[in-house]
Amino acid sequence: MFNRVLAVASLSLALFSSTAMATYERDHPLFSAYPNANLNRALMFDYEKFVFPVSIVDKTRTPQIFTPLEAVGDLYMHHYEIENASSIKVFENYVAAAKKLGFKPVFTCALEECGNEDQLDDLSDMLSVHGDVYNNRRKPYYWVGEKDSPKGKIVAAWFVGAYEDEVAVHQVIVEGEPLETGLVKVDAAYANQGVTPTHVEPLSDDDKAEDYALLPRYPGAQIYNHKKIDTETVTLPFAINAAEKTPLKLTGDLGKHTYTIKNVSTLKVYENYKAALTKASFTFISQCELEQCGTEKQAQDVGDQLALSGDVYNWYRKPYYLLAKKTLPEGNTYVAIFVGGYEDTVGVQQVIVEEKQVQTGLVNVNADQLKQQIDAEGKALIYGIYFDTGKAAIKPESKPALEAIADLLKRNKDFLLYVVGHTDDTGDGTANVLLSKQRADSVVAALVKDYQIANNRLQAQGVGPYAPASNNTSDAGKQKNRRVELVKRLR
Repeated sequence: MFNRVLAVASLSLALFSSTAMATYERDHPLFSAYPNANLNRALMFDYEKFVFPVSIVDKTRTPQIFTPLEAVGDLYMHHYEIENASSIKVFENYVAAAKKLGFKPVFTCALEECGNEDQLDDLSDMLSVHGDVYNNRRKPYYWVGEKDSPKGKIVAAWFVGAYEDEVAVHQVIVEGEPLETGLVKVDAAYANQGVTPTHVEPLSDDDKAEDYALLPRYPGAQIYNHKKIDTETVTLPFAINAAEKTPLKLTGDLGKHTYTIKNVSTLKVYENYKAALTKASFTFISQCELEQCGTEKQAQDVGDQLALSGDVYNWYRKPYYLLAKKTLPEGNTYVAIFVGGYEDTVGVQQVIVEEKQVQTGLVNVNADQLKQQIDAEGKALIYGIYFDTGKAAIKPESKPALEAIADLLKRNKDFLLYVVGHTDDTGDGTANVLLSKQRADSVVAALVKDYQIANNRLQAQGVGPYAPASNNTSDAGKQKNRRVELVKRLR
């Protein structure tokens, strides 16, 4: 026998007045800790609801089923750790103390009676102040009892489990009591006031320059990061509840912004964005609100796809998402907004795409530039020679690039060149090698026929997709890979 047993507080149940606190660093006044137990964590809530499982968990049903015992009152949750003790001895001491105080058993289970491993996981985790008893669920014992008191019913429960030489005790006690009201006072004068509109400070010139002109920031929002790009390819997701699952792949002027806003709800921010886009005659093609956005992981994934950093961080709680479109003569404009919160801060992920074709002809190739490239690197890259998809015939808009190559060769009579064709990785590799050789042949033929360049100064080769200048996972990368290279020959 231990030299001392679990101490029991006075049988008078005029329990001390409780106040809510985040952590509770004492034992419960009714039940002291087991000898030499270490208090791992405790919480106390002034008037809270707790549901005790009073059966094993039936996991054959979705959601899982168990018999609940609901108690409302002051809630105490304790987690103790005890070394070199057995779970049965610790358990029996707690039950004996409860019965001595007059608690009547409601439900109990021991060892395999508490269910299989999965059932035991769910049963035990409901009693843990952490939401998880971790490894301490071996050799399990569970007991729930209740007792009437002058203030109301008291419900107490213990889950006791072991791991190696350590026993863990998860204790939950609810002291029933009437709900105390009248703690919050109403200022009648304030209550009779009209609604005070949100004060909107005018944006500074610096703020306006950082925002996208189409959609300035929410009042009081701070910019977290942003970028604006002339002509980029971007992918916008549909909401998880949409019938359409294939993301939109768009090319145009891009603006990506992340804003943070203090002391406002995700709902208010979302409704304001939605109202602004509605007023501007945008059509909503996909949207979700709260649970419609799926699990936390699914909502976070949508936010990640819009976030400039690729990570929405903690701003995915209470999520809202919308994808809107406006058709204009010069092209469609798309707006995607993901709004999520964390504690007292809302994060807004905003993406705007104004569709347009990639503008070419902005870079002029000339003989001097080609000579500098060849002298420095032994080769020069030519992007101004155009072909239809899958074809080897040179398009008329290639003339400025061909003229620059011819000028280079005429100024440098000793130059011998390989004309090397390259493709991206779309389609069959062998077919692309053949196509790239045919295109290089076309360039050589045009220089010989139209610009009177000696045939023996040029040699056509094709390497297809096997010497890329960039990635093949984006339109911009593929465009860089579709090129002609002039490589200096020694003989």
